[in-house]
Amino acid sequence: MTIEVRARFEQYLRSVVERLSADPRVVGLVAMGSTAERHRVDEWSDHDLAIVTKPGHQDELRRERGWVPDADRIVLDVVEWHGGGKVLFDDGRVVEFGVATVDELAGWAVHHHEVLLDRGGVADAVERAVARSPRNTDADLTTTLGLVIAHVHIGAGKAARGERLAASTSLRGDAVTYLLTALAVISPPDARADHLDPRRRVEQSHPAIASALVETVRAEELELARQLLDLTENLFGDRPEYPGGAVASVRARHGFPAS
Repeated sequence: MTIEVRARFEQYLRSVVERLSADPRVVGLVAMGSTAERHRVDEWSDHDLAIVTKPGHQDELRRERGWVPDADRIVLDVVEWHGGGKVLFDDGRVVEFGVATVDELAGWAVHHHEVLLDRGGVADAVERAVARSPRNTDADLTTTLGLVIAHVHIGAGKAARGERLAASTSLRGDAVTYLLTALAVISPPDARADHLDPRRRVEQSHPAIASALVETVRAEELELARQLLDLTENLFGDRPEYPGGAVASVRARHGFPAS
């Protein structure tokens, strides 16, 4: 099944390249994410693309669908506020894309990539984008751990006043993301990790921690806040950057016992 899925994925990608190569407005095409690392492709993988165009044609290509094979099977077509787009087909396939000039592309955040079409300057722009992209591993550990604790406190406070949805965003979203960023800072290099999103493929790089977090985020919000403090202390409590005093204050304010 995986071989068949990858073969179909590759064939569709070739069709996209052929169509865009025939468009004189297009100067490049860059595959991103698993579209660039096709050994990772499975039945849930999207086609993730950066279309590089001559200046002045960005909005045209964002909204035209002549370059999209199987366009007659589109059931959802969204152009987002930042200019990227998502196309959903009737069988569940997804194409995610952005459109940029060469100069605009150089300002993107980029990690895994493959240049599929380059009529001048595209590969250089991508390399400049990779060089400027902030990596999880470059984050300041003191600041990042401080943000974990701050969002746990804020989330617990929202939960205590009954704002569970807002609390969930602070706890399951912000606090967990900063915790995983801190984990990336102290971890040895791992080719499986996503340099831009610390939540991606944690199940492969840190399976035990991923499993613990999956169980933790299932808890009710106040219990979740307590468990996040415990997990943070277990992972970072022996490091000088760990804000032990702040953690003690947060525990006291919410009535959480010391771990």
